[in-house]
Amino acid sequence: MSKEKLKIAETFGRTLDQDDFDGTAKLLAKDCIYIIGSKQLKGPMAICASYESNMIEGRKKLDDLQWGASTAEEIDANHYLVHFTDYLRHNRLPHTHKCSQQLTILENKITEIKHIPNPEEEKKLKTFYKKVGLL
Repeated sequence: MSKEKLKIAETFGRTLDQDDFDGTAKLLAKDCIYIIGSKQLKGPMAICASYESNMIEGRKKLDDLQWGASTAEEIDANHYLVHFTDYLRHNRLPHTHKCSQQLTILENKITEIKHIPNPEEEKKLKTFYKKVGLL
């Protein structure tokens, strides 16, 4: 186990939990790729702008949006999973959403971020949005 790489994965999660996009950017390799569905972003600026945009849009759309404390786990020497929990509230109804991202860490920089699809969580989120009138 690489304690240094696990610490990078944990710091990645923590910086996003705290909306510290500059801190997140410092962990990314200059040619880092973020894969989310069929979309691919490249470079710390584009990736962090996407995270920030999602945060801003979520907070505009919902009555309340809070991030829980992320956790990280090692898959192998170069790959780590970061688990996120989001607490949403709209029209007095709460919803907890969970998602994960897989990081590739080489030479102590994150070189790839891959959003891990979770159809069950996505279905629950869509149901929540419908219930509160956002879909």
